[in-house]
Amino acid sequence: MKNNLKQEFFKFSHQRIPLYGAIVLMVLMLYTAVSTSGINRMILAQGFGAGQWITIIMITIASTFVAMEYQNRTIITLFYKSSNKSAIYFAKLIVMLVYGVLMLILGMILTFILKAIMVGGKYQWGTTYGQHSLLTDLLLNTTGTFIYLVFIIAFAFLLIILIRVNAAVVGIGLVIIFMGADFSSLVMSALPHLAAIIKWNPLNMVFVINQLANSSFEKISSLSLPQIIAGNLIYAVIFIAIGDFLFKSRRI
Repeated sequence: MKNNLKQEFFKFSHQRIPLYGAIVLMVLMLYTAVSTSGINRMILAQGFGAGQWITIIMITIASTFVAMEYQNRTIITLFYKSSNKSAIYFAKLIVMLVYGVLMLILGMILTFILKAIMVGGKYQWGTTYGQHSLLTDLLLNTTGTFIYLVFIIAFAFLLIILIRVNAAVVGIGLVIIFMGADFSSLVMSALPHLAAIIKWNPLNMVFVINQLANSSFEKISSLSLPQIIAGNLIYAVIFIAIGDFLFKSRRI
């Protein structure tokens, strides 16, 4: 496993996609800052949309990272060098999770910079507004994004191994992020007698990004904070287990 991790970290760090991901995040956060009329506390607490942007970027990069192995046929070399296919799979997964953490840190740094430039001292990080201070809300939203990243990276790995079409995985991921929550809420409203079951559907898990900082999202997700955190992690474990099984058993 140690050798697989070294190999995957080396491979990933020498590709251009990590740099592209960071650049795209900077551009998208800057776009949010300049296109928003009147930056308020909520925009700052959400890191100029960093959670949403990072999730989209990570779907793309995670699926591309695995898809390239199949497209370039380097997956054959990996299997030849390592008798443990699960070690390869989990090494790639860990690399993506570490990169996701680095992107979240970058998002927070950019939030501090953009706040200083765009609004100056209008909102103070340590001042309490509502339940928490602005800094606490930013940290909670960032934590919620990380929890969802575990879910979405595991899902992206499963999809790319299952269908091996990068564009399709990215497209499905975008639909889930932009439309999944609305569709989930619509179904629960249309079928209130089944809401207790439907609320556990995977599309509903995206609310964890904001629910840690804003308890009012519990009314939308219909899940308590411990429930939505557990739901994300349980789904992630299921996706990882299925993805690992397919990775080991499917023909190259």
